[in-house]
Amino acid sequence: MNRSFFSPRGWCASAIVGASLMVAVQPAKAIPVDLELILATDTSGSVDATDFALRRSGIEAAFRNGSIISAIENGVIGSIAVALWDFGTNVGVAVDWTQISDAGSSNAFADAVSGAGRLGGGGDGQANMMRMAATAIGTNNFEGTRVIIDIASEGVQSGEGCSSNSPDCQATRNARDQFLAAGGTAVNAIWMNDRNFFGLDPTDSVNAFEYGALSVIGGPGSFQVFAETNQDFVVAIQDKLIREITPDPDPCSEIGGACEVPEPGGLGSLALFGLGLVGMGLARRKLKS
Repeated sequence: MNRSFFSPRGWCASAIVGASLMVAVQPAKAIPVDLELILATDTSGSVDATDFALRRSGIEAAFRNGSIISAIENGVIGSIAVALWDFGTNVGVAVDWTQISDAGSSNAFADAVSGAGRLGGGGDGQANMMRMAATAIGTNNFEGTRVIIDIASEGVQSGEGCSSNSPDCQATRNARDQFLAAGGTAVNAIWMNDRNFFGLDPTDSVNAFEYGALSVIGGPGSFQVFAETNQDFVVAIQDKLIREITPDPDPCSEIGGACEVPEPGGLGSLALFGLGLVGMGLARRKLKS
């Protein structure tokens, strides 16, 4: 047996080598940011090319907006991480996770949004998207003080036992709760009008806010807004992003158009609030690959 390992000199040399190996394999810590934000846009079959282009341009314009850039820069950390996802039956990453901390990086993200093709198609798979988000927030190399999904859609979840003419969808509730339990802070939504199928008119098959409150949004401070037209969307998405970047006790105070937050005091709202707190308290160790 080679006994050099047990000699003082051999032991020290081995210890140094071992320590060096530990340092070599120790992964870097995740990058701290004020907010991790998934912008999840509906690109299902009901969204035509014109609507898609206008909504995509609205997101692009938002990240060129001076007020949004200023809000990002004035955060406690001074940066956020954003990803743009398209979802239909499946989910596609249109723009991968990007750190934004100033005008240059915000405009670079806007450029990427402008150049991204359309992904998705098929049905409106909100549940599948939220399940994927629950995994993505643990592996994206960022650690946000808040973690939000921002859904933009013009209809209810397709399939998984959910009906296009009912606001009650267990699949989206389960997926939302999974996201919150994985460390998500909130799921917010901006709903778009879809003829007489989905919106806020009495003649609509499903009331957008009823569906959102019952089946989608959740977590402390979660809220939803409604944009009747694509032009309304451009204004609403900018105001909504500022609200998410710099939380306001009154989430509807600076948002034009219709806005709604969960009613306090109800059993469902209390359950969502509690679950959101649990999710915020869970440690999510993110290691850079």
